[in-house]
Amino acid sequence: MTFRGLINEVLIRLREDTISSDWSGDINDSSTISAYQKVIGSLVNDAKRHVEGRHDWLNLRSTVDITTVNGTKNYNLSSGQEIKILDAINNTTGMHLRQVGKTYINTVTYPSQNTGEPLYYGFNGSDASNNLKVDLSPVPTEAHTISFDIIKYQDDLAEAATVISVPERPVILGAWARAIAERGEDGGTQSSLMAQEASEALKQAIMLDSGNTRYETDWYIN
Repeated sequence: MTFRGLINEVLIRLREDTISSDWSGDINDSSTISAYQKVIGSLVNDAKRHVEGRHDWLNLRSTVDITTVNGTKNYNLSSGQEIKILDAINNTTGMHLRQVGKTYINTVTYPSQNTGEPLYYGFNGSDASNNLKVDLSPVPTEAHTISFDIIKYQDDLAEAATVISVPERPVILGAWARAIAERGEDGGTQSSLMAQEASEALKQAIMLDSGNTRYETDWYIN
């Protein structure tokens, strides 16, 4: 469902006028969208972020590849700051890399740098665009392709036609509950009920999505 569709689903439940056509660019810069409709758009994004943070959704998964360079320890993942790494594997050797702390990286790097095939990685700051960077250990001596399987949140919805990546129903119900609470008209009764329904919808969505990843904890020996 698109961002405009999500907003309209919430507006209908609030008995408010819906948005009849797509706007151009960012919703907050649009002169055709009312102030209240923009509020609902913000609440939709709040509900989306809540849903995203409750499960490792399949639709939020992607792979970031880096190519190592002889003597280079630090690499940019170019994937933003809000990510979770599920796995890291050296495509050249098939070796899975383990995450370690910066203290361990420093211990094996100084005073005599440990070099060879990378076996570990650790986070080490970010660039000017807030893309996280990792240090590899041992420091590579040749080119390897290392794939990081990550969870990455979708950017806040802003354009009308952007399609949401996570299940829509818990987002709609969550935004509706927030909108009722924002109005403060029901003494908390209806907003609590809607929040409960949103929670149940989220549980069901997680259960369905988890059914497609039930083998992730199985181990295989080649």
